[in-house]
Amino acid sequence: MSESKKMNVLVLGISGAGKSTLIKSISGISVTTGVGEGNTQKINVYESDNWPIRFIDTKGFEYSILAQLETIKQVKKYTKQQVTKDNNLTDLGIDAVWYCIEGTSRRTFSHNIDLMAKAIKGWKNIPIFAVITKSYSEKDIPENIESIKTTFAKHKNINLKAIIPVVAQEYSINDEVKVPPMGIEELCLQTLDCLDEAKKINKENLNNMALNQKRFLAHGLVVAATTSAATVGAVSIIPFSDSAILVPLEVGLTKSIFKIYKVKTSNELIDSIVGATTITFVAKEILKVIPLAGNVANGVVAGVVVCALGESIIAASEAIQKEILNPDKINEVLDFVSEKIKTNKFLSKATNYIKENADNLKDKSPKEILTNILSSIKEN
Repeated sequence: MSESKKMNVLVLGISGAGKSTLIKSISGISVTTGVGEGNTQKINVYESDNWPIRFIDTKGFEYSILAQLETIKQVKKYTKQQVTKDNNLTDLGIDAVWYCIEGTSRRTFSHNIDLMAKAIKGWKNIPIFAVITKSYSEKDIPENIESIKTTFAKHKNINLKAIIPVVAQEYSINDEVKVPPMGIEELCLQTLDCLDEAKKINKENLNNMALNQKRFLAHGLVVAATTSAATVGAVSIIPFSDSAILVPLEVGLTKSIFKIYKVKTSNELIDSIVGATTITFVAKEILKVIPLAGNVANGVVAGVVVCALGESIIAASEAIQKEILNPDKINEVLDFVSEKIKTNKFLSKATNYIKENADNLKDKSPKEILTNILSSIKEN
């Protein structure tokens, strides 16, 4: 069977809930691959020959808060590995979750569901199956199901598909009475029934996480370029709005952001964006209204405009990646970037910040002012 047609099921639950027994009860397990930190902290991935299901087994949630955080961290690290493709289990992702709840405990704690939600935060809307393990008593099953329904109902953002009682392996009540295995086939079949839906959601999640990671890296470049521009603009002997002193920095920033998003661009496109009159126009407009003068004004405006340019290039890169924009249509990309620069929220927020704090900024350098502006915006 194609690897892409296997369901990647993350198995979670409190320690002792029967996760390992459940996995091992599904016959034909042939491959175990460790991913993560140390033998006691690793995630184990099990391949089944009998079912097209791949099990991603985690350390159980313990009662200790530190141990709970460790399990959440473990799943998040696995998530990062799937996005960055830095191991031999690339493109697995997580298609569904089996959340194991011990049937003999007869209680479902909302806090436990919160732990699960935190662990799978990056995998939005994936199908969740509540597995009632150790369902030895038939008379307890209806009560357990109702309790689990009530608990999950408090968590609106969880895509609960089914609640399935399971006995993973034969259980002896006494020498004469034995509880046979049950529920395994139903659990596997119901999980596989949502394969197409799960794969689509998985792909969307992986794409979104990869996009967020690129955005994080790109924002880091923008912040660095913003502070650099403030320094360069402050030493310019002519008004920034009439100067080409920032062109090398703007070209480098634009190329670097496009490279992060793997956007193939031409020198013509880069030159058109950096040479656009929009940048000069915006700079002149800001200089008219901010209560700063001289080199300080030049430096601050340089930083603000470069930041707006960087954010606009990020927006254009994502539009190109989503096939909303075609990088070969230079005029369309240029119009998109120009509009994003003119309507960039950072421009208005930065201008308002400077107006409101003018008295406190008189003795500060452009770099300090830009740092304060960025911190203020981040806090809000």
